[in-house]
Amino acid sequence: MTQAHDADGPQKKSWLARITGKQWTSVALVILALVFILQNLNIVRVEFFLFHTAAPLWAILLITLAAGYVIGRFSKRRD
Repeated sequence: MTQAHDADGPQKKSWLARITGKQWTSVALVILALVFILQNLNIVRVEFFLFHTAAPLWAILLITLAAGYVIGRFSKRRD
């Protein structure tokens, strides 16, 4: 059985079809994290060693999310 091709050649997958399950999971987790951050807009006191300040909770959560991302990227195994 032969496949029919367009004049342009074989049909290409859409960009949505090329996204892997791992990438969909990452997108879902980022969306959940952003929703969580946006629901926590109040000001909180932050203490880190000798550093004390007040900051919006969303900013602290966003910084923590970014730090986790960076740690994950640096600790990823290279095969």
